[in-house]
Amino acid sequence: MNTQAENELLAQLAEVVANLHDGGMQDGEAMFMLGAGADRLVSIRAHNNWSHFKGSLTPADILELLQQIDAEGNTALREEKGRQAYALQALALSLAARDAEQDTTKAGAALLDQVIESALSNFRTHAKPALG
Repeated sequence: MNTQAENELLAQLAEVVANLHDGGMQDGEAMFMLGAGADRLVSIRAHNNWSHFKGSLTPADILELLQQIDAEGNTALREEKGRQAYALQALALSLAARDAEQDTTKAGAALLDQVIESALSNFRTHAKPALG
């Protein structure tokens, strides 16, 4: 990843992490969407958590997933499903940051990954059993 691309990624990561810190983690619907999206992706490869899932991906896998997430995010925005689009953005940023080189970007991605892991765990513990 070149420096300019990583700086842009860092800016987006900082914005999402700040938003989560400022109240996004208290938004039950947004965290449900984040957990559900992470569960869907993690289940593709039968992994137990987000970090193992990310570690199993090749660069080609990540590119394919980012394209899919982008398309789904654009659809969610058109349908005025802001929380779903936000959750998809968070997942995409985490995936895009997997091979970051700058320590600051790695730290931001690690914070985001902690939120994703928590949302995934909560989804699997509380929501998924209720959904059947």
